Amino acid sequence: MPTLTESFLHYLWQFQYFNKKELVTTSGEAITILNPGILNADAGPDFSQVKIKIDQIEWAGNVEVHIQSSGWYEHKHDTDAAYENVVLHVVWEENKPVFRKDGTRLPTLQLKERADKGLLKSYQGLVNATAVIPCQSVFTSVDEFTRHSMIDKAAMIRIEAKSKQVIRLLKTNQGDWEETTYQLLAAGFGFKVNKEPFMQLSRSLPYKLIRKHQNNMEQIEALLFGQAGFLISKSKDEYLTRLYQEFSFLSKKYNLTQTQLNPSQWKFLRLRRSNFPSLRIAQFAALLSTRENIFSALIEVQSYKELEAMFRIQTSAYWKQHYRFAKPATGIVPEMGTESRDVILINTIIPLLIAYGQLHDDWNYVDKAVQFLQQIPAEKNKIIRIWKQLGCAGLHAFETQGLIELYTNFCQRRACLNCTIGSAILKPVTE
Repeated sequence: MPTLTESFLHYLWQFQYFNKKELVTTSGEAITILNPGILNADAGPDFSQVKIKIDQIEWAGNVEVHIQSSGWYEHKHDTDAAYENVVLHVVWEENKPVFRKDGTRLPTLQLKERADKGLLKSYQGLVNATAVIPCQSVFTSVDEFTRHSMIDKAAMIRIEAKSKQVIRLLKTNQGDWEETTYQLLAAGFGFKVNKEPFMQLSRSLPYKLIRKHQNNMEQIEALLFGQAGFLISKSKDEYLTRLYQEFSFLSKKYNLTQTQLNPSQWKFLRLRRSNFPSLRIAQFAALLSTRENIFSALIEVQSYKELEAMFRIQTSAYWKQHYRFAKPATGIVPEMGTESRDVILINTIIPLLIAYGQLHDDWNYVDKAVQFLQQIPAEKNKIIRIWKQLGCAGLHAFETQGLIELYTNFCQRRACLNCTIGSAILKPVTE
């Protein structure tokens, strides 16, 4: 027997893709399915709000699904009160009769002889495919509307997940939106490689301290670089020495000495110079010096053009000539590139706006965030290049976010049954 998953059986039951002619339980009782119910994503029986008729008696309750009927006992459902209202046990194979607490036999439907073998084969072909996109050989056979609707759905799943992360961080910060925005931006400036030390840096240096020095970029740099562990007492670099002296004073004033990071926490290896954490900290300092309350400014933004302008960062003169301390660059150091800026907007600002809109029940912010995403150019990365080979590169960042989510949490996990593209491929020709 080919390897089966309960997800496949859920799919068969949910869409009723099996032969229902003369449907009977394994005990010979006639079954009429009035309503297959609703798939349950939480704990408890697999389907709720089920209505069936067994030998002319109508039942309302739940359906539990297993590959083999013995799964009922293996999963301890016989001792779990949540399963007492199961009216039908749907299995691929009944290898063991199941009994309720009162000794009556649980009605069981066996699908092994009733499932479309061609459908099972197609499913196995998808989940066992060696290709990175399981359906890539037939992807273009699915109609464009179905493909695009799934990409849009995946994009919303992705940004919803990111907004939940924002909300969790907000709770940690006792509902302080400014502090939360500051920490999220810090993580954003760390990008993938230095996200964690950047987040640690922001937590060790509260935003309220930064705001006290908002009009002095050099003092903000001193605080950030000092806390990051980059400042040393002896150096021929005049600017480094000046920041060290400034931080020595500020760290005593704010009692910061116990929370400094170790320089070894920052990663430089195999990074382009433009991604060095030292330069990113300088850019972060430049952004923080532009306004006292960043979050308040962000939620007032009305257009993508305004949002983009906020992140056109001008670093201090020193960082126009350095990628790291005491090592002058051979040429002018470029400002933050468009792609880097867009990554921060996608991963930080968009989820922030969505989270704010959701918590305040103001969907204008959600709509605005989605519109911003649709104005950000399509991302360029390894995953998008894979989709591009299938003729599906994405027109803008909203679509590329959908494609990334589709690849990461559907294709890679072989969750084809949860994907409308996969469902369309697997849908039987005749039902």
